[in-house]
Formats: sequence, structure tokens, C-alpha cells
Amino acid sequence: MSIPRWLPNAISVLRVLMVPVWVLLAEDANLSYLCDNPERGDELRLWSALVLVAIGLSDVLDGWLARRFDLRSKLGATLDAVADKLAQVVLTTWLALRAAPAFPVIPLWFLLLLIARDGLLLLGHFVIRRRHGKVHTEHELHGKLSSLCLFGLLLAFSFGAPPTVTTPWLLVSTAIVLWSTAAYVRRGLPELSRSRAAT
Repeated sequence: MSIPRWLPNAISVLRVLMVPVWVLLAEDANLSYLCDNPERGDELRLWSALVLVAIGLSDVLDGWLARRFDLRSKLGATLDAVADKLAQVVLTTWLALRAAPAFPVIPLWFLLLLIARDGLLLLGHFVIRRRHGKVHTEHELHGKLSSLCLFGLLLAFSFGAPPTVTTPWLLVSTAIVLWSTAAYVRRGLPELSRSRAAT
């Protein structure tokens, strides 16, 4: 059995396109609440959560297809990473800044934590690449666990889960994000030291 080589990349592109669909549904859910139509708002919120489920399933599917049929490529890895990061950043930002009244609100400090984490890792990647010429990148268990927890958190907020669910999940996600960030920093420091020695 064979599949088109472009299929995993097409799924990643579709995942990117589903992000604005989620935002439009979420905006319409808020508008319905503001127009005193909470039943319609609940329906739209459910649809937005189902779109997020589709985003998660597409992430699993394109990775499985690429590995199963040996279709891995640099372009595919880049598309997958961009799609994942776009979904995380856009959804977290929206739920922190525009969630009410249809959705629970993600605390602003959690959004700032994610921005600081990504900014720190991006800066480290840039500095090492500039000084050393290349960066050794490898997906670590803690990084995958951090992404999985964040996806679960976004899903809980998209479904409108109560604080008894979202608060513990938020705290666990925060702890794992901090742990993962520290682990990546510890891994990057030796590369930074070697790059300085090489200059």
C-alpha cells in the first residue's frame, strides 16, 4: 500500500487552516452570548471544541503517516512544527484576551509564561546557530508532554469546563512547561559553550 508523498504535508496545511475556523466559531459563540442567545453560543462553543479535536487528530495522523510510509522530510517537519505552534499561540492568546463570556478565561500570566518560554528558546536557538553554524535539535519526552498538556488545557477551555477541571490542569501544565523549559536550557548551555570556544 502506498499513499501520495504530499499527503502528510497537506494534512499539516489543513491543520493551519483549521485555526482561523476555530477563532471564527469562538467569536460567534461570544457574539451569541452577548446577543442573549446562550443556546446558540453553547452550540458554537461545542463546534469550536470539535474543531480543536480535529486539529489534534490531524497532528497525530500526519506524523503517523510520515513515519509509517517513510515520508518524513525537512519541509514536513517544518510544516508540522509551524502548525502546532500556530494553534498553541493563537488559541492561548484568544482564550486569555477574548474568551468571555462564552469560554473560561486563561490567566494572562500563563500566556506570558508561554511567550517567555518560546522567546527564550528561540533566542537560544538563534545564538547557537549564529555562533556554531547549526543546532542539534531533538524532540524530548518533556517537550512532547508539555505540548500534550497544553492541548488538553486548550480542549478543556474550549469545551467550557468548570474551574474544578481547568484550575488543576492549568497548574500541572505550568509545572510541566517550567520543567521542559529548564531541561531545554540545560541541554542548550553546553552547545552555547562549545560555540563560544569555537569562535
